[in-house]
Amino acid sequence: MTHLLRRWLAVSVVAGSLLTGGPWGDIPVASAQEQSLYIAFASGDGEPVTDMTADDVVVEWDGVACEIVELEPVNWPARVTVYVDNATESQAAIPDMREGLRLFLNALPPDIEVAIATLAGRPQYRVRHTTDRQELLDAIGVLASEGAAATFFDALYEEAERLEDDRERQYLSAVVMVATAGSEGSRRARGDAVQRTMDRLYDNAATVYTLLFTSPYGVGRNLGRAQAQWGGDIAAATRARYEEMVVSTRFRTLLPEVAADIARRHRLTSHQYRVTYRPPDDASDQPRIQVGSARTGIAAMPTDNGNIP
Repeated sequence: MTHLLRRWLAVSVVAGSLLTGGPWGDIPVASAQEQSLYIAFASGDGEPVTDMTADDVVVEWDGVACEIVELEPVNWPARVTVYVDNATESQAAIPDMREGLRLFLNALPPDIEVAIATLAGRPQYRVRHTTDRQELLDAIGVLASEGAAATFFDALYEEAERLEDDRERQYLSAVVMVATAGSEGSRRARGDAVQRTMDRLYDNAATVYTLLFTSPYGVGRNLGRAQAQWGGDIAAATRARYEEMVVSTRFRTLLPEVAADIARRHRLTSHQYRVTYRPPDDASDQPRIQVGSARTGIAAMPTDNGNIP
């Protein structure tokens, strides 16, 4: 996990000053080649700045200015996949999950596509990605416990594979795991599958939020330990959020909070830039990279994959 956490550049840079954001750990760099990164710019009130030019952007390696080769607008809206645990141990929590998901949808901008999937027995979509809120609400309204064990990890594995295969992806995936700490029936969680899944989620700029109801099957027992470990680690690696709760009514408050965070990211990732720059010829291979703007009153949020924290 540690190497993943080192791989992103997350600094808030106020125009007129440059804050050190590097080195970038194991991101390969070569001073003789062009490099690229993503930057979202925001005004003082947090709104995206959409009229940036190449002259407004500053990238330095070890204090030496880089040539800005290209500044390309990138419109990557959020696309949300919600996985709902409808396995055996979820029965008592399902009513709170349903209500929390209704509030979640209400808190999302209407133009964000959402899918609803379930985890009992195997991951399966109930509604594919759509902006049709009524179709989504109808699917939420009939959610019920269907027995069997949950397939928490298999859902993440399959989601990571889909993202890897989507070569024309022009969105940022937000995955929301609405889960109960119970029996885990995933078949893919062996060998290097966990690291493979985490790498692919990171490389494809996904964020994974996990809300885990741990009572009465809490993580202090065997049940739920795996979901808690995966949920916490993957949330950290993908710059998202992991929350445990001991009362299921917390789904009603936590899910709207997650929606608000997705909406915030959506505003920025829909109006960010891909910056291509050329490092100095004599720059080191492990530089201190500094990113900023020549314009005043603007915050810069640079990342290596477009997934803004």
